[in-house]
Amino acid sequence: MSWLAPGEAQMPASPKVNAPPLELVNEARPGTVVAGNCVTVGPFTTTEGAASARRTLGDSGYPSTPREVVTREFDGYWVYLESPPTESGERRLLERLRKGGIADAQAVGDPGSRRISLGIFSDEGRAAAQSEKVARLQLLPQIEAREKEGTAIWLDLELKSDSPPLEGQKFPAGDTELEFRACEAAPAGPPPSE
Repeated sequence: MSWLAPGEAQMPASPKVNAPPLELVNEARPGTVVAGNCVTVGPFTTTEGAASARRTLGDSGYPSTPREVVTREFDGYWVYLESPPTESGERRLLERLRKGGIADAQAVGDPGSRRISLGIFSDEGRAAAQSEKVARLQLLPQIEAREKEGTAIWLDLELKSDSPPLEGQKFPAGDTELEFRACEAAPAGPPPSE
């Protein structure tokens, strides 16, 4: 009996990768954003607050770039009824609501798409209680969570290479709480000409 040794397995050749060479942080070209060193702090609700923070950061050796972000904030629960298609039907419905103890109901909107507003409530429980009160009048109220659009300002800044990581930290600042996050990735631009 004789044993045969298996031959060397052929390894597949890897395709050539066309990518820039890796650079150590201390080898990065000036003007290059090094991943992990950019943080953003905010949100600031006023330009004055953001400007004050920029001055403080700049005086500490951390120049920053402001960035505006569109925000959506909760604006209450709206309780309403669809309005009847005619003015006389709308008047009868408003009278029925007043007789049922809903004195502050009013028609809102343009003709053809009007609604009977029964109130906007900051608390969901109060909105549900109003809805139940109207439902006892054999009507079908609806509750809609409302949002309003706003803006917030974030300041992007480069940390020094020996700075401790700040992402996820929060701190009080007046009547708001500011936090540090990693900067949003920006598309890489062309390398600076040498």
